[in-house]
Amino acid sequence: MGKLFFPKMAAGNLVRNRRFEFPYLLTGLITVAMFYNMTFLTFHEELKNMPGGATIPTIMNLGTMVVGLFAVIFLLYTNTFLMKRRHKEIGLYNILGMSKRHIAVVMLWETVYTCLITVVGGLLLGILLSKLMLLLLYKILFFSVSFGFMVSWKSVGITAVLFVAIYLVALLLNLLHVHLSKPVELLKGGSVGEKEPKTKVLLAILGVVTLGAGYYIAITTESPLEALMLFFLAVILVIIGTYCLFTAGSIAFLKAMKKRKNYYYQAKHFIGISGMLYRMKQNAVGLANICILSTMVLVMISTCVCLYIGTGDALNAMYPHDIIYSQSWQDSGNRSKEEVRVQIQEALDKAGMEPTHVQEVDQLTTVNSMPEEATLGGVDPNAGVMDLSNTVTTLVVTAEGYRQMTGNTLNLAPGEAAIYTTESQGEWEQISFLGLSFSIKTWLPEAPAITVEGYSERYIFLVVADDAAMEAVYQQQMLDGGGLASNIYWEYSLDFDGVSKEEMLQLYQTLRSSVLSDTGDNTLSCRDAQEVDFYSLYGSFLFLGLFLGALFLMATVLIIYYKQISEGYEDKERFAIMEKVGMSQQQVRTAIRSQVRMVFFLPLLGAIIHLAASFKMISKLMAALGLQNIPLFALCCAGTVAAFAVGYFIIYHLTARTYYKIVR
Repeated sequence: MGKLFFPKMAAGNLVRNRRFEFPYLLTGLITVAMFYNMTFLTFHEELKNMPGGATIPTIMNLGTMVVGLFAVIFLLYTNTFLMKRRHKEIGLYNILGMSKRHIAVVMLWETVYTCLITVVGGLLLGILLSKLMLLLLYKILFFSVSFGFMVSWKSVGITAVLFVAIYLVALLLNLLHVHLSKPVELLKGGSVGEKEPKTKVLLAILGVVTLGAGYYIAITTESPLEALMLFFLAVILVIIGTYCLFTAGSIAFLKAMKKRKNYYYQAKHFIGISGMLYRMKQNAVGLANICILSTMVLVMISTCVCLYIGTGDALNAMYPHDIIYSQSWQDSGNRSKEEVRVQIQEALDKAGMEPTHVQEVDQLTTVNSMPEEATLGGVDPNAGVMDLSNTVTTLVVTAEGYRQMTGNTLNLAPGEAAIYTTESQGEWEQISFLGLSFSIKTWLPEAPAITVEGYSERYIFLVVADDAAMEAVYQQQMLDGGGLASNIYWEYSLDFDGVSKEEMLQLYQTLRSSVLSDTGDNTLSCRDAQEVDFYSLYGSFLFLGLFLGALFLMATVLIIYYKQISEGYEDKERFAIMEKVGMSQQQVRTAIRSQVRMVFFLPLLGAIIHLAASFKMISKLMAALGLQNIPLFALCCAGTVAAFAVGYFIIYHLTARTYYKIVR
């Protein structure tokens, strides 16, 4: 054999199998480009130096890890699919006289070509698109656009090493598969799995249990903090349940449909159900992958779009006043209240600014055990992991603080309290707080705007008479909770009308240098100063969500395409036989459409159900980020589902058309 025989043969194989190889090459090329762009943004120095840019590299680095992990899993998965499609081809080579060593050489050259096309082409595409990605990110973050073009050679190196390693692993797996297989087994590769699969009852039960457990966690989670801790557990359970139900549950469902004689013994149903049943072993994993990827697209895009649109709401919820100064009562390093007032007034006089509203509130926020018969217990400091499902957050303010917050006056004597709670409304005559008893004089119709509602579904807003009562509460929780006890904080808040952002930021910087103490427990925040950070955080999430959503959507399309093409070749002969035994072309086409639609839209339905089940948990996670606009999130979810369904329907028509051409 000539020196160029094997390279030419490998090139010819790629050309002949272009219907399968071209999408694989294109997907690999795009994945390389996307990974390069994500690493490019991670290491971009200009982004780090932007206002609020501290969080951007962290989020982009997270995206880099996700894209890298996706590339490893997806490219190896699609490589496995391609190998299955080439079983007969490789087996034929072996029978015609080519040794496994020669086949290995051909596969090596095929891998070299694939690697060169995807890695080199992907890097070139990524470099060309890097400026566009940067401009898009700048647009989302409201940064000023910079001029110039650069190449991150560090990103080039990381990208090249990762994808060369992926293709090397794919080659080794292919060689191992060929080495362990017999030529006859390879020739019969297309017929493997054509026996009717058995119903795996235990696997189906496991799927129901794990999926139900995941849904239960998502639906019953009340606290945002609890949602943060349980989110990944719920995701893992849902993924396991999805794979189990598509693998075993689908078989059980199809067999149940087969037993319905009136339904099964119709031409379109008979062909569709029997075809799906015999092929479900190889179908199930692909359908589960499509369902999970579709769910990822829906969750990521709807969540990130909602966060970005609701940035203003989140900012106002977490920073309800223009300027907020806060200090602890208990920290001796803090200045006195009067000193702080004087220093703030001096800064205002110097800036020539007059606040339209000034608010002073003393408040204490604690976490307590759930009230039992109007009794609030403490949380055991030695309990380890806190059971958030059995806790309630309590916000305590004085009557003067309540007046400042609402403008309403409460006349409370020592030992009296006013209350609003999510746990009981109007049923208690008194409340016991860690052993301290308060007579409930007034039930409040609602809690003030500044509450802990965003951080806990279960909370108590308690108004006590004065500072002495507040101090008693503090001392009691110190005795009960020790290291878990909370401090009392004095908040001094200012609001302005008709003041520009530049003036507000200048005042903020002046106050930081004059009011803040380096030794005390005190903070100063400004809504306008935090705005840049908020848009940097939520804008980065939006960019990452759209980026990963596009990546997962591409994977979904490729899996669907491969599934349709492979099934088309497998069904072609079967439908030809059916026409020969008397079925009309119309009956065959109807049966094909019924089968394709049944398989195609099942993952979409599963993804929508997953999104609906996770709605409450995701809304709690967003509440932890300051976004409590549930109608906005619902609208974003509905819009994302509608847009994705339209795209999914278009993909269905395009891939189904290819399937019909092959079958006919």
